[in-house]
Amino acid sequence: MMEGWRGPFVISGLSGAGKSVLSRSLEDLGYTCIDNIPLDLLPPLFERAEEPERLVVVLDVRAKGLALQLPGILEGLRRDFPGLQFLFVEAGESVLQQRFSVARRPHPFRGLPMIEAIRAENRELEPLRGLADFRLDTTRLTPHQLRREILEMVGFSDPSTLMTVEFQSFSYLRGVPETASMVFDVRFLPNPFFCPDLRELSGSDRKVSDWLIRQKGVPDHLSSFSTLIKGLIPEYAAEMKPYLLIAFGCTGGRHRSVFMAESMSEICRAEFPEIAIRTQHRDRDQWR
Repeated sequence: MMEGWRGPFVISGLSGAGKSVLSRSLEDLGYTCIDNIPLDLLPPLFERAEEPERLVVVLDVRAKGLALQLPGILEGLRRDFPGLQFLFVEAGESVLQQRFSVARRPHPFRGLPMIEAIRAENRELEPLRGLADFRLDTTRLTPHQLRREILEMVGFSDPSTLMTVEFQSFSYLRGVPETASMVFDVRFLPNPFFCPDLRELSGSDRKVSDWLIRQKGVPDHLSSFSTLIKGLIPEYAAEMKPYLLIAFGCTGGRHRSVFMAESMSEICRAEFPEIAIRTQHRDRDQWR
């Protein structure tokens, strides 16, 4: 998590410009996000918050009297909470029209043709633009780029620190994990099941891992997997993927897949200390 918190934040702006993306991005960092409360509840909300620096409030034109009342409210909040930042989010008319053409929610000014609704909202919120500490124009930004903008703004420039990578072992007899981003079939590796001394153990046991690593080709295969996965994890992190499931499967899900999941977890913990690395053995203990 960040060294210290930047905030609190009040977010407003045009409908469809990306307020929800900003809110979710801050929520992922540990902020408490509240959407569109009545304006008269803003001051008591901040006063009663246990950690006001972690508070994010999103307001849109549906809040009655927003453009008239918010300037005075912000002035008072800034006196009491000097770290408060007001963000105003906007985008071009044609982009907003396109976004609403595929959106499942109506524009707040639903009684008007779309272009007129966008322009009416723009005029109504114009007084708020000059109050903004940051104005974010999302016209040419994808959701990933917008998320990156807000992370950098609050001092969280390395997206990998938000990422969790889980290495999972599984049995092909019980099915492939449906949510895996990458699936590797390791049934080509020598099988400890056929060694009487190892059959009742699992790939988590030192005897099994030592046996596998001594088998011809296994160190090379482990190295190849390591090179591939270590090269891909930063690419997924750069795309703001918060959770990456990498699955290794073998016949019973007890020896080879477990060995690979354990080995890759250990390698990646050393390679990426800033990333949360987890290990799960879905079917390892199903055969006892």
